[in-house]
Amino acid sequence: MNAMSLRCALIALSVLSGTKVGVAQLSFSDSSRLSTPDYREQYIKNITDENLFGSLRLDRPELNAIQTAVRRGDSAGAYQAWGAYWGTKQQPRYITYTYRQLLDTDLLMDYDDLRAYISHRADEKDTILARAGLVLRNIIHTWGDAVIDFGSLVDFDREIGRSGKYGFHYWGWSRPLNSAYVITGEEKYLAKFDELFNRWYEQRNSITRGFPELDVVYYELGLGIRNRMFIEYYMLPYAGRPWYTHERMLKTVLGAARWLYELERCEGYRSGNWQIHGSYMLVQIALTFPEFRESPEWLRMGLQRLEEHRERDFFADGGHSERSPRNYTLATYLSYRNLYFLLTAHKTRDDIARNIRGSMGWTIDWWITMLAPTGEIPAINDSHRGLFPAFVLRDGAEFFQKPEVYSVLKSLFGTEQDSVQAAMPLFASRHMPASGFTIMRTDWTRDALYMNINYGKWNGAHTHSDLLDFEIYGYGKALAVDAGIGLTYDDPLYIPWYKSSRAHNMVVVNDRNMERETVEGENILWSSTPSLDYFAGEHRGYAHLGVHHRRHIAFVKPDYWVVLDRLKCESADTTLSWYFHSPTSLLTLGQGFRSSSAPGIIVLPATDNYAVRTGVGMAASTRDLMPGKTQPINWIAFDQPTGRDAVKQFVVLLYPFRTEKPSVRFDSITEEHFAVRTSLGVDDLYFPQDAFEDDLIATDASFLLLRHEAGRPTRYHLVNGTYLNSNGRSLWQSNTRGSTEGTLLE
Repeated sequence: MNAMSLRCALIALSVLSGTKVGVAQLSFSDSSRLSTPDYREQYIKNITDENLFGSLRLDRPELNAIQTAVRRGDSAGAYQAWGAYWGTKQQPRYITYTYRQLLDTDLLMDYDDLRAYISHRADEKDTILARAGLVLRNIIHTWGDAVIDFGSLVDFDREIGRSGKYGFHYWGWSRPLNSAYVITGEEKYLAKFDELFNRWYEQRNSITRGFPELDVVYYELGLGIRNRMFIEYYMLPYAGRPWYTHERMLKTVLGAARWLYELERCEGYRSGNWQIHGSYMLVQIALTFPEFRESPEWLRMGLQRLEEHRERDFFADGGHSERSPRNYTLATYLSYRNLYFLLTAHKTRDDIARNIRGSMGWTIDWWITMLAPTGEIPAINDSHRGLFPAFVLRDGAEFFQKPEVYSVLKSLFGTEQDSVQAAMPLFASRHMPASGFTIMRTDWTRDALYMNINYGKWNGAHTHSDLLDFEIYGYGKALAVDAGIGLTYDDPLYIPWYKSSRAHNMVVVNDRNMERETVEGENILWSSTPSLDYFAGEHRGYAHLGVHHRRHIAFVKPDYWVVLDRLKCESADTTLSWYFHSPTSLLTLGQGFRSSSAPGIIVLPATDNYAVRTGVGMAASTRDLMPGKTQPINWIAFDQPTGRDAVKQFVVLLYPFRTEKPSVRFDSITEEHFAVRTSLGVDDLYFPQDAFEDDLIATDASFLLLRHEAGRPTRYHLVNGTYLNSNGRSLWQSNTRGSTEGTLLE
């Protein structure tokens, strides 16, 4: 196993601290049977043999042997008869493949498909077998980067961090045992799983919890995830499986389904990934164990909730409501992709399968839009950075008939797809106001210039204290990045740093976190042409401090960005700070900074009336692209004080360079007019607040770019205006506001 494999981090599927999950998982509606301690004890946690056998449809002919044993009071014989039935039962059998054991990359496939996939990927086969070999010795990657040698006996009540203990009980670490058996056929892997399952079963009701409101074993997310591994193990043909494993497995899935059914039935629709995982498991148990009398109702209830989430949790552009590009978008998308697999394998509910095919492909489009040119997915909100799993995109391209995805994979990841000839996507830049992201991109090469802008709605504890912030990539390198999150939610910097406003590329007031819960980007303006992208938006996140902020971003393709921030300040004694975070080493350059090596970026304010601070903070890694890795990176803050009823500005040029630092100047002509001077010429950029007029031009546009070559204005780009006059002559006019570009006439 290589170092990356050994250190690879399991991805947290939910915040366990300070989260609002719709219903406390140990507090239930009066109508729920879970509110009755006796029901939880007798029907879920400690199900009797009588209760279990009474829940089965023993009148079915194929279960006659079980019914006979039950009638003569032979429970052990009944479970042995069930085992004989189970071993010959004709049903879909499948395995979960995960890329390097990352928990948010699970993809259902049948056994032959896994063997075929692994046969061409020796490194991934080695990873599976090496990890399974460690588990055979009770050396377990419990959660995050924690690796514990349990010695002779695994203790499932081991303390592994406050949320780490819950992650341990997801059982994702056990998947290599199932996969190793499918690959090799060696029963030692199943024997070990059987041993660990029975050990867990014996301890399950005595596990201490880290959060008072969340039982480690009996809560929605744990039940929704853990039982996937249990079921996949149980479908594998293990000749040495003892009768009591059948007993315990049946009682485990029955108790899980009953708990989940009561949650989904009585607590209603609850946004977020928890209920998706719980409802998915309810469906999976119902389809796998139709012998239970309650299975039809489990199936109905689980599918109802999943349809509600498919319709309500995903934006029209394909993004997920929790707005975490990797972790929660992947986890929820794959739940539906895998639900489709289950429904078609079991030949049921074609209507819901069609709904999935008809809508979930939008998420594939959303991902290729969000991807950085290096193939990384942005670390926005509670999302890890990392190289996006190409096999998920490839699977989606095949599943949803999106051939352009293959072209993106070839360009950004270097992957080939035989016999597939496809054009690149029709867009490069893309505005996605539904999910609250806008992407500026020059092209689909790895050297493209790229910026993502974040301005969407708050959605629970996974949302960070940031708005109108951005990330930048250029010439194959990350140049400005979001902090993302640490490895897991037990990282001590998670709340004070990663989620803070200061850890993002935005304007911060008094170094305090913005008000985020009721705030989103407002009055958004977007325009895109082949040579210019323009975005503007505002937010009220610092209204409680008397500050209103509007940010303007002009992308003059293919060279640079200018970011202008206008802040109206009602109060005195306020400090405004313009933060920029870069994984490059930064050196001073006049009143600004530049990367010390190429590729790099120039960060150049138009004026020198700012105080400057620098520092180092932690961020999701741009060097080690295994999700969850972090590294220290540099930050810059341009500070300026403000007085009562003042209007302040930050105007900053962001100029990426490929090989060596270019010769560039950035000047402020007026508070609305700025000039970028390079060896190629001069660009005049206007950010008018109202109708604007000077010696050369007059316009009511929101933005205007004039390009000068050889000392003469040659082209214009206008955004959101009705007229443009030059030297007293009309160059363009319209009855309605619009955007245009053209040549300046003599």
